[in-house]
Amino acid sequence: MSCILRAGGEHFDVEKFMVLCPMKADSFWKKGEQRFPKSTVNFKVNEHSGIRFIVSDAEFSELPQQIEDAITFFTANKSEIAKLSAFEGVEGVVLDFGAEIRPPGWSSFTLPPNLMQLVGGANVSLCISVYPSNESEANNA
Repeated sequence: MSCILRAGGEHFDVEKFMVLCPMKADSFWKKGEQRFPKSTVNFKVNEHSGIRFIVSDAEFSELPQQIEDAITFFTANKSEIAKLSAFEGVEGVVLDFGAEIRPPGWSSFTLPPNLMQLVGGANVSLCISVYPSNESEANNA
């Protein structure tokens, strides 16, 4: 999964939201619970509650497909995403694209106006998380 919609807040009642929302969450977490419950070495606890939705399963190298999927997702779920942004306790909602960067270490990402309007209209922030890619490994695959 490379494009996700994530929301959270210190006083966000994520379970109450899930009962009211027809969108299927990929995962959720609650404030005060262990962040990595199966870990035997990391005992950090969540400082806020949150929820995550898969927007696109396209690979990091397929940003145009992620963008197309995001436009489809936001168009289909416009009212539910707006409700999420306005839901009591939600402090922020982010649409996060995962993209790869190849050596020598620069990339350019252009997002279309219709995506920007859908995201901004739902009071959602936009993020592009960039992950390094080893081009020589990709060429040998």
